[in-house]
Amino acid sequence: MMTPKQKRILLVSGSVAVLLVVVVSALVLFVNISVYKPRIEAAASDAIGMDFRIGGTMRIVLFPRVGVSLENVLIKKGALDFFSAQRVRIGLKLLPLIKREARISEFTIIKPKITIERDKNGRFNFERSIQEPDREERFPAALLTMGSFVISKGELLFLDRIANVRTGLNGIDLKITDLLFSPERSHSLLRNISFSGNFRCKILKTKDVEVKNIRFDMKGKDGIFDIDPIAMNFFGGGEKGAIKADLTGGSALVKIQFAAANFDFEKFVEAFSKKKIMKGQMDFSLNIVTEGKSLEEMKKRMNGEASLKGENLLLYGKDLDSLLSKIEESQNFSLVDVGAFFLAGPLGTVLTKGYDFAGVYKETKGGQGIIEKLVSDWKIRNGSAEAEDVALSTKRNRIAMKGRLDFVNSRFDDVTVAALDKNGCAKFSQKMQGPFRNPQIEKISTLKSIVGPAVKLFEKAQKFIGLGKCEVFYKGSIKHPV
Repeated sequence: MMTPKQKRILLVSGSVAVLLVVVVSALVLFVNISVYKPRIEAAASDAIGMDFRIGGTMRIVLFPRVGVSLENVLIKKGALDFFSAQRVRIGLKLLPLIKREARISEFTIIKPKITIERDKNGRFNFERSIQEPDREERFPAALLTMGSFVISKGELLFLDRIANVRTGLNGIDLKITDLLFSPERSHSLLRNISFSGNFRCKILKTKDVEVKNIRFDMKGKDGIFDIDPIAMNFFGGGEKGAIKADLTGGSALVKIQFAAANFDFEKFVEAFSKKKIMKGQMDFSLNIVTEGKSLEEMKKRMNGEASLKGENLLLYGKDLDSLLSKIEESQNFSLVDVGAFFLAGPLGTVLTKGYDFAGVYKETKGGQGIIEKLVSDWKIRNGSAEAEDVALSTKRNRIAMKGRLDFVNSRFDDVTVAALDKNGCAKFSQKMQGPFRNPQIEKISTLKSIVGPAVKLFEKAQKFIGLGKCEVFYKGSIKHPV
């Protein structure tokens, strides 16, 4: 049995619920909100600095929550369609509505298409025109505080006119929950927003690269953001990573981790060059820390390490042992081409765009070779990657690389590839330096003309006349073939 007090509470609650239903029903039946469309379009256009239009109907909806539905929304920046969506649904909280206040409970965008363009001057199409007066950007807390923000079946196109790169993302699903903006300390969006959520993308595609099933979880609070774990299907295996960004200081502090275990090297190379070079599985890892107020500044302050390792890798085409032992073929053979093996992975993709490292395969006449072991460890300091332990071994030879890759200035810095003797000294070598896109390749050292039997004779002569000592080129983990 309910007490009289409980009955009164139930009666009042029921009355309020009925009243809300009546009010909302009246809004739906008698209020034509389409008459407010021009005012909404004008206010939104002024707020974002772009042309905002609602091409379809605008109506009040009751289910699954009370709110407003907009169809065929379009935002234009000049002649470019910056944003379009089949439908935008804005859920509203009931009690504030009675007080004539709009408080968002959820924001859902169905089938959006977003085009972001960076022009040749480095400006993005969503930035305000330089002719417009500067004004402090403020983010109303009521508009950035809601239960959920959802994007369903979205598409994103990024056009970079500087690098002449077109990147497309399709099948985007984004869900952010517990979105809260607290502007007590300042009106900085990134330092005062908190949220949690997840992101899914079916495919990311450029002219050369295709990455599938990108997915990650994320959360942010008080200017610290975690994207972890990040997973994708790119190299043919399970690639995972994490990004942590701290924006609480004067500049952004970013930490990036990425690992690909047993990835398919053949699939990776084909994604960039469409050439069959080498078959086998490799392990790659990358750990980077950087800080800065811009991408260029962060590139200059990039520090960390990168590592690539593999064993029993099958080469398509000529055998390296054969190339190194026969003078008539080694005359057409460039040692720096072997650098393609060392630079595989994300470090090397930057370089292979500018210089054709596949010259070693151009004169192939069939056959196969084996790289028994490969290691490529790099130390990254202030935007420059220096070779720490970079070498490979075949059945009869060992080849190593030294030097630096200057990503700040996009240059090779005294990169040298050498074929080694059993003491780690260079039997012959070749240097490369200059811009990634057009490096200067020096001639192979004169010892390159020493063929197999002559090399042995030369080594014996060294010992006989007391010239056995040499400057050791490589002291790393790859052992000389027995």
